[in-house]
Amino acid sequence: MLKLIALISKKPEISDHDFQLYYENIHAPLIRSIFPMLLEYKRTFLPRSNMLSGDFTLEAEKLENVVSVITELVFEHQNDLDLFMELASKEDIVERIREDESNFLNSEKTIMYQLNE
Repeated sequence: MLKLIALISKKPEISDHDFQLYYENIHAPLIRSIFPMLLEYKRTFLPRSNMLSGDFTLEAEKLENVVSVITELVFEHQNDLDLFMELASKEDIVERIREDESNFLNSEKTIMYQLNE
C-alpha cells in the first residue's frame, strides 16, 4: 500500500467544530469525487493541546495548533497514486480544490509526506 499523509492547518477564525463539519461534509466528498482511485481517505482531527502546563508545557500558551488534522490518502497500487498525481497537477482541478480549501484551511501551511507501507 502507498500512503500520502497531509498535515493541515485550519484558518484561525474558524472553530474546531466548524472546521471538522466543513471538512467532513463539503471538502471530503469533493476530494472523493475528484479522486475515485483513493482506497482510503481518513482524517484524524487534533484538538487544541492543553495536556501540560507550567514548566512542562508542550505548547506555548498563545500558539494555535500548527496542525488541525492529519489526513491519510491510501492507494492500493502505484498506478493509482500515479493517476492521483496526474490529476492533482491539472490546473482546473488545482483551482477547484484551492477554491474550496480557501473556505476553511490554510493551503500554504499544508505539509505532505509519502509513505510506502
